[in-house]
Amino acid sequence: MTFQSTWDATEPVWFVCHGPNAVFYNELQAGQSLASGQPNIEKFTDEAAAKARAIELGYVFEEDETE
Repeated sequence: MTFQSTWDATEPVWFVCHGPNAVFYNELQAGQSLASGQPNIEKFTDEAAAKARAIELGYVFEEDETE
């Protein structure tokens, strides 16, 4: 099964996309788009909540990403 979802941001938003053995964290500014083939896409308007969810799912941030 192939999944494909596309989002167009109208304001700053954060996405945590995940599926079997994969977790991706994305930040979009107004006017940017995101396309993902992951089966689960969670949208956040709060950066801290998005980061907490990504970490919960196993995403590892680089040091400069968490500042």
